[in-house]
Amino acid sequence: MRYFFILLIVLMQIPSRAQQAYAVHTKAGELNFPLVLSAVPAPSSLAEARDRLVIIDFFGTWCGPCVRALPNLQQLQKKFDKEIRIILVAEENIQTLKKFIAKYESFNLPMVIDTGSLIRSAIQPPYYPYSLVIAKNGEILDLPSQGQITEESIRGWINSQDSNKLAINTTPPTNRNVPELNPVKTETKMSSPAIASANRLIQLSQDFLLAAKTGENTSDFTRQLKDITLSELEAAVYTDDEKKAFWINLYNAWTQVLLKENPNRYQKRGAFFGNRIIQIANHHFSLDDIEHGILRRSKIKWSLGYLNKFFPRKIEKMLRVNKLDFRLHFALNCGAKSCPPIAFYKPGEIDRQLDQAAKAYLTSEAVYDTAANRLMLPAIMGWFRHDFNGKKGMIALLKKNTILPADKSPRIRFKKYDWSLFLQNYKQ
Repeated sequence: MRYFFILLIVLMQIPSRAQQAYAVHTKAGELNFPLVLSAVPAPSSLAEARDRLVIIDFFGTWCGPCVRALPNLQQLQKKFDKEIRIILVAEENIQTLKKFIAKYESFNLPMVIDTGSLIRSAIQPPYYPYSLVIAKNGEILDLPSQGQITEESIRGWINSQDSNKLAINTTPPTNRNVPELNPVKTETKMSSPAIASANRLIQLSQDFLLAAKTGENTSDFTRQLKDITLSELEAAVYTDDEKKAFWINLYNAWTQVLLKENPNRYQKRGAFFGNRIIQIANHHFSLDDIEHGILRRSKIKWSLGYLNKFFPRKIEKMLRVNKLDFRLHFALNCGAKSCPPIAFYKPGEIDRQLDQAAKAYLTSEAVYDTAANRLMLPAIMGWFRHDFNGKKGMIALLKKNTILPADKSPRIRFKKYDWSLFLQNYKQ
């Protein structure tokens, strides 16, 4: 009991990730910009930048909406050059950002390198892209979406900061209420999943999966996944919902990338699933590591789900889920014809998404023979039967999804698994 109270006291000292957020009509804190990529004179701090209206925009080369918004931001900076400063903030590798900037003939926005994530920790952007409009006196005038940063809005913000009616609440809010992010609508194929995430690494996993689906070059995504730090991965992919969304997206993306690159890999499936050729946060993983180590919480692959690994890797214990969710078997796509279809998963909706995936897959694959009182189920349910709490749990699951009549108790048999290679099996 004494140790419980000690732990409780320690936990109370850990600041909530939802605290210290910025809000409209609060005062922006002092921010330093020690490292800036810029072809134009750039301020070294927010205080130095506030001789004009300041728009801070959290940016990532991995973030499709961020990249698509750049031409508009550059045009607005050029038009209001003496009245505003648009400052991009990014956490990526300097060489990555230099390479990105080099693609533009005239890049007129300073790019602040957020070393140590100090700026992100202070402002806590709930999604990317995320923008703050800051007046000369330090008041936060607005937290606009990209579509709201227009000539008309900028004129309104300039007029507002020049009036004498600014009332600043210097007490920052203690709780953050983050509105649901409206997807950015564009005609480019990169927007087809109509999703945007409140977590940059979840967004990276979604964009990687989309690139794998559409046949885009994925080398930038694989490099970014390799270069993220382990501490960033732990902090950003923290809850079980975040872990499930992130790792399911990555599993499905890597399967597509590897098999499209070389379909012959499927001839030796043991090596395909077991070889540690995936690099994330400078660590090597296999598809089996992701599925059975991280998502199934260190289960032994061929044990029907009953046995745990005796000595799981340290990195696996660090990243794995806290509780196994049997529904992941209806979300992971291994490239075979019998696999469930692929969807784009996000933490805020993953319960609903996994419920839908389970019902859709079972509806199409489970077959109940009324005359024989026999239920034929997908092979994966037999392979990992303990994940489903055995056959009783399977029957309860089928009844819950109204696939099996509530008054029936059938014998269960498992179908054969069709290992025919079948890519591009995406849920519409």
